[in-house]
Amino acid sequence: MSEERATGWVGTPLDADRIDPRGIAEIVVEFDEGEEVITPKTKERFGSYELNEAARYIFFLSNHIQKGEMG
Repeated sequence: MSEERATGWVGTPLDADRIDPRGIAEIVVEFDEGEEVITPKTKERFGSYELNEAARYIFFLSNHIQKGEMG
């Protein structure tokens, strides 16, 4: 395990109340084929709008994964 990964947060949505949402700089989604890094478009850290958009994107991904769809 790399040093960078050791400092990352790993948990479930139920654990999210323990983290400060103003401190999120990136969200990493890992797939078997690689990973996708979601970063805020206009700021250094996620704001409420960017977090909402990231959550909607992850929800969209999860629906496609559950249905077994590609693309």
